[in-house]
Amino acid sequence: LRVSASPSRVTMPGDIATLTAKGDTFFLIWAGCLVFFMQTGFAMLEAGSVRAKNTKNILIKNLLDAAKNTKNILIKNLLDATAATTASSAPSGSTYAIHSYDWQSTYTSEGYDWATWFFQFTFAAAAATIVSGGVAERCTLTGYMIYSIALTAFIYPIIVHLVWDSAGFLSAFNADGLLGGVVDFAGSGVVHMTGGVTALFAAYFLGPRIGRFDEAGRMQPMPGHSSVLQVLGTFILWLGWYGFTGGSTLSVFTSQYSSDLARVCVNTTLSAAAGALTVILLAKVVSHVWDVAAVCNGVLAGLVGITASCVVVDPWAAIIIGVLSGFVYMAAVKLEAKLKIDDPLDSFPVHGACGMWGVLASGVFCRPEYTYNQVGSYGFIYGGEKGDLLGIQVIFIVIHFIWVGGLTSILSIAMKRAGVLRVSAEIEEMGMDLSKHGGEAYFDVAHKSKATA
Repeated sequence: LRVSASPSRVTMPGDIATLTAKGDTFFLIWAGCLVFFMQTGFAMLEAGSVRAKNTKNILIKNLLDAAKNTKNILIKNLLDATAATTASSAPSGSTYAIHSYDWQSTYTSEGYDWATWFFQFTFAAAAATIVSGGVAERCTLTGYMIYSIALTAFIYPIIVHLVWDSAGFLSAFNADGLLGGVVDFAGSGVVHMTGGVTALFAAYFLGPRIGRFDEAGRMQPMPGHSSVLQVLGTFILWLGWYGFTGGSTLSVFTSQYSSDLARVCVNTTLSAAAGALTVILLAKVVSHVWDVAAVCNGVLAGLVGITASCVVVDPWAAIIIGVLSGFVYMAAVKLEAKLKIDDPLDSFPVHGACGMWGVLASGVFCRPEYTYNQVGSYGFIYGGEKGDLLGIQVIFIVIHFIWVGGLTSILSIAMKRAGVLRVSAEIEEMGMDLSKHGGEAYFDVAHKSKATA
């Protein structure tokens, strides 16, 4: 017991438990704020990676992602909470945030359920924003909003339930989960692969931007207009990632979770750095230039690649994962070019392909002492009869690709037939800022340039 300044005041074990609960609530809100700040990073990166004539268009999509996803997650949460309460005589719905039980005088959770809602909202917003990069510069605002609403209201929640819910049949938090459950700690597959695969199929059905491929099928360069914004966005995303991976411990006020948090942050840093160095060297060999955009995507590739396994691998493995993430990214870029899929932000190579690799990496490098798979499976490099985690990781990827790719394809075909998927050639050539958003983002610069000419 710890005696306070007042002789009559003693801090009891119950007080310590309450303080711990309050601290965990603050920790989750803090981590959620970092993840939400990633929306700024996405906005800056995407704005810098498109041509100046489409700057406003990509920015408004990022803003609307944050606004509408709040409503989507709130409505779904209320429906889930009501269903849970109705299905049982016990008030099980009270475990959901923003439920009527939380407004009563008997509320005692110290706000943790509300904080959990906020944290999950920021994850859903990140998944949706990934898609905007893949469909940039030619998708209608209506079409993009339909993609985004479908993703956050239906496609993404099903993946979350499968892998992270204690009742999900692929969940490592379900004692009856298939093969002990998937190890995807912070969402290489759940979040990033979902956004990346959606972007891949959406970009395929949209078709490439005008002039992206010549008559011989060779990809033509369409560089973004601001390396400054690209680098700024990348640094913001890197910072936010510590909330993304670190916050996924969901608690910090015990020695176990505080140790996990520290290991997660170290591994996140090492993988990001390794990815950046790998991609810049590969890009130099291929293009013979030191490409700033390549470094940015290398950082992100390393971050996505380590997200699934950041808590279950050692630092040396994090470096290898980051290096291989760089190779996976470059290979995916080449694959998209070969298939003539125009992905302006490399959304699939960064988030989809590296997200898949991240899920697989858990099955390769997961340390036996760190695994949280229900049957104790771990990475195959350690050998032994339980070195079979890779199996459930592959099963998850297959199910994920069928679910996300299948629904995105159906949605894309329906919008294409309805004529709401892609803007006209005239609007695309003009730029969506001028045609849809009241003028250029850089009005003074554009007009001074015209006057000088």
